[in-house]
Amino acid sequence: MSKRIYIFLGLLFFAAKPVFGQEGFKFGVLLDPTIVWLKSDVDEVVSENPRLGFNFGMSLDYFFAQNYAFATGVSIFNTGGSLIYANGIDEFLIKGDTVAIAPGSMIKYNIQYVKIPLALKFKTHRIGRMVYSANMGFDLMARTTANGVFEDAGKVSYDKVNVNNEVKLFNMGWHFGGLIAYSLGGDAEIFFGASFLNTFLDITMPSRDMITSRNLVLRFGMFF
Repeated sequence: MSKRIYIFLGLLFFAAKPVFGQEGFKFGVLLDPTIVWLKSDVDEVVSENPRLGFNFGMSLDYFFAQNYAFATGVSIFNTGGSLIYANGIDEFLIKGDTVAIAPGSMIKYNIQYVKIPLALKFKTHRIGRMVYSANMGFDLMARTTANGVFEDAGKVSYDKVNVNNEVKLFNMGWHFGGLIAYSLGGDAEIFFGASFLNTFLDITMPSRDMITSRNLVLRFGMFF
């Protein structure tokens, strides 16, 4: 599944450039190292230390005015985190079997989404070779794969098992952030920036708690 998505993004990049490389459109590629931590709404489920993730893909800005644009794109978002279940879990589906996990056990989630942002972008006029911009909006996410590592307090462990049935198919978040773009001449620009992404739908399938994520995102890329 993942290889097919990567091939699709590559083909989309080469197919979209001639179409969107027109006046009013700005097309780019991006890579986002990310610091991720999970958040629970119940005391019995505790988030462990933050972890690293990454996001990569393509961006598309449509400027409906000189300094204002609709910003979207498509990317592969690799995220996740660790949760400690202080009172144990009544039921958890592992390799087709319902397994009881001992209190105090940790579950490390590794989740991959296809992510599509829908945002507004505001930029300055060019100052020397630099352009400064900010954007805010929403992110739509569809899960492609999810696996988990279980460190069971009862000394039973499971490594990289499929947990698609325990992670919801769709998620959504909001973000805000800023970019600095440096002109290389013509339409080409390199850019870097940072943003904060907060999801607000429950990530996991069980209804006894609500798990969301916080993401500190660094962005690097190039406009064409």
